[in-house]
Amino acid sequence: MSVIDTFNKTLMLNQSVFIEMRDARDGVRRGFLLILMVGLLVGVIQSVNLLIASSDPERIVQDILANYRQTVEQQRAAATTPEQREIVRILEESETFVADLVRDLLSLSSVLPRPVALVLQALGQAVSTPLSYLSGMLLAVVLTHVAARQLGGQGGIRAMVAVGSLSVAPHALDALTFIPILSFPLGVIAWGWGLIILINGTAVVHRFDTGKATLAVLLYPSLLIVLAILFSCLLIVLVTALAATV
Repeated sequence: MSVIDTFNKTLMLNQSVFIEMRDARDGVRRGFLLILMVGLLVGVIQSVNLLIASSDPERIVQDILANYRQTVEQQRAAATTPEQREIVRILEESETFVADLVRDLLSLSSVLPRPVALVLQALGQAVSTPLSYLSGMLLAVVLTHVAARQLGGQGGIRAMVAVGSLSVAPHALDALTFIPILSFPLGVIAWGWGLIILINGTAVVHRFDTGKATLAVLLYPSLLIVLAILFSCLLIVLVTALAATV
């Protein structure tokens, strides 16, 4: 089966591709080739967009500010305590500072001529994108595999890596995230679609039902999120206590 066929069947959640990748001796190699294909597709398109955007520094500033405002709005919606609302207020007042800082950074001179520096930066992004997908996939697969084994799964790590690589396929949508209005919804779709693929793959590799596979996939990420929330709350309490003593 070619990489393109594997890609297409994965997106359609065709169970045969999960079984074939689980049992194939070259499953890991084929999975890594799929990640390379998706990563280069996304990286090249985003790099071209970077080159186009870099020709207008003010556009870069406005794009960063748009993302900054979106982050502030998300923080505002999640703020439930006076301390959190104060942080949101500080972030809002810092918008001008952020814009000036970005403009100053863009105006800095570099050793290489600007066109050469931009091309090298674009090439670096194109090359690093597959590596980013690979590292993220390996982390998710290792956590899922450990959880699955603790839940009674019998699958091997090699088969899990091969099948887990398929979860990167939906991230081909990331190639279109440079379009502001599509960035967030496409990112959510790619993430959710990849999660469904990883759950299906875990069920096939470890012979689980869907419920148990979902638990294996979400167990450790959920624990990490809970720990991060607890740490954030503790940090806010400490900052508030220190501010009160000043």
